[in-house]
Amino acid sequence: MREERRRAARHPVPGQVEGTVTAEIATALVDVSATGALVEHVHTLRPGSVYRVRFVASETAVDFTCRAVRSFVVRTQPAGGSETELVYRTGLEFIEPDARVLGRLLAVVRA
Repeated sequence: MREERRRAARHPVPGQVEGTVTAEIATALVDVSATGALVEHVHTLRPGSVYRVRFVASETAVDFTCRAVRSFVVRTQPAGGSETELVYRTGLEFIEPDARVLGRLLAVVRA
């Protein structure tokens, strides 16, 4: 059995919360905690790299600076024609998050 390494509890995200990473990579927020988030996307994010991330839900936009902690492939999906693309999930660690901004995000996903 794997040992739990998270420093804070994760909260599943009901519904659709969209996001962007570095304003160019579309992401979907899978879950979020007080220390980070798990996002799903089709472009590669490098563990150890720092990204500016924006999450938008219910007309609320919040921005964070994050470090990619881990990234892995979860599935493939059609990309048009006979092509397929890889779908990744990346664990992001918030870097010095603003407590008010984090509170707004957590309030939106708990609603």
